[in-house]
Amino acid sequence: MKDLLLDKNGDLYLTPSGDISLTDSVRQAILIRLRWFLGEWKFNPTFGMPYYSRILIKNPSETVIEQLFREQILSVSEVIGVEECRAEINRHLRICKVTFCANTTQGAIREEMMIDGI
Repeated sequence: MKDLLLDKNGDLYLTPSGDISLTDSVRQAILIRLRWFLGEWKFNPTFGMPYYSRILIKNPSETVIEQLFREQILSVSEVIGVEECRAEINRHLRICKVTFCANTTQGAIREEMMIDGI
């Protein structure tokens, strides 16, 4: 799947000459899915993670959270399976750290990301 190339911060990557680039990165596709907050995308408000309603709440279930992340990772068509998925929640700061390892058509992807709900 072609997509616009993003930098490590999730911003649009521009070449030194100011051009955009395309990518087929499965890693980027997964990270985009995990960064979407439910209802954020106006063209399909059913897309996204339920961060405010099920994850960054007072007493979240870590088992439910890990399952939600697994489902989103598996929703990327190039993902074959998820070997590991671990979520750590800092309830006071409303921060979620996710570590996962996914088997994809482009090989294994190991990634760690932070979601800040403030």
